[in-house]
Amino acid sequence: MNTVKQILFVPPAPIVWAESRGLFARHGVQVETTQTLSSDQLGQGLAAGTWDVGIGVVDNIIAWNEERKAGLQIMAQLERNTIMAFVSTKPTLAEAAADAVAVDSTTNGFVLVLYRALARAGIDRRKVRYDAVGGVRQRFEALAAGKASATILVPPFIDMALEKGLRKLWDGADLAPAYPGVVVAARAAWLRENEDSARRYMRALLEANDWAPQDPPAAAAALVAARYSEPAAKRLVAGTVPRLEPSMAGWNEVVALRRECGLLPTPEPRAEDVINYRRWIT
Repeated sequence: MNTVKQILFVPPAPIVWAESRGLFARHGVQVETTQTLSSDQLGQGLAAGTWDVGIGVVDNIIAWNEERKAGLQIMAQLERNTIMAFVSTKPTLAEAAADAVAVDSTTNGFVLVLYRALARAGIDRRKVRYDAVGGVRQRFEALAAGKASATILVPPFIDMALEKGLRKLWDGADLAPAYPGVVVAARAAWLRENEDSARRYMRALLEANDWAPQDPPAAAAALVAARYSEPAAKRLVAGTVPRLEPSMAGWNEVVALRRECGLLPTPEPRAEDVINYRRWIT
């Protein structure tokens, strides 16, 4: 049986479904999963070949290819979009920006949406202090412990923070409505050398993604068992990505965000060079 080593923050819905239904094994692949603590660990691990595939956002892939010369390509998009919100103990964005903001990275990921929010509010992002705390779970825990006063969160941590009395100062849907959901990425060199493993891995994800809308109660139950909230589970089942195809609108949104804050590499990355999708669905 082929082995694929993957690294991720939280297992996205298609991976949960594939695991719960035994589809990886059925397609002849054994998946070994590592939960990362930060995007730096994830990006460096992929670049170094410690892991074969990684789950991140499109912006991570662009950044790691530039900063780490990782040579990554996107195989599939696992979620339609990313729900995110900026949550703080402070009542306004200006007051939140006057204190340290907890982030995962200052050069890639969700922080670029924060940079857009700051720019639109007339706040110089370069004058804001950022604390590198780690992934979304670590940032939520820092908020809950009073070690941070503001950060970007995703479900279920947004609702958990609001239940604790924190305030939502902006919603990602208002600032970057096309910001895409997480993607599967791997080094182009690994894909060339391990085409059979990559194809088996993708076939399991595609089968899982096709199954979920056919049996919504079972698909939602699998996500709830994996610690998703029931509303989030139902949303993910109803909003599966057709054939896991990466969104060009999402790619363009991410490129625009990087361009706005001067973090877009030169020459600009091209979708046709980074997105390697068609190869795995034939």
